[in-house]
Amino acid sequence: MQPSPPRFSFAAAIMALSLASLSIVAAAPAWAHGPTVEITEAGLKPVLLNLYAGTTVHFSNTLMTPEGLVVVDETRALESPPLKAPGDGWHYTFDKVGTFEIHVEQRPDAKMRIVVVPKLTP
Repeated sequence: MQPSPPRFSFAAAIMALSLASLSIVAAAPAWAHGPTVEITEAGLKPVLLNLYAGTTVHFSNTLMTPEGLVVVDETRALESPPLKAPGDGWHYTFDKVGTFEIHVEQRPDAKMRIVVVPKLTP
């Protein structure tokens, strides 16, 4: 007697799709931030960002620095923890409208400007 071919199960298909969608939802926080600013050997990239108020920016270190690199603005209202290894990152939400001059404390030549404008309302 030959074994019968496997039967298609709608319940199994729905369960598989449900599990797959859970993994997508679980990964969503990684996409929650807006633009990424990279700390590179050449400086901060990009050197200019225009944002709407309420946008979260991810600062990502690409360098190995035992002492760490600290991202600050001119008033030090914005100050990251030390980012020591490639892949270390920090998020900051720009809620206030204005122009922010950002630099890396240990590398003053690594600088950028972030311009925040009011969020458009429908």
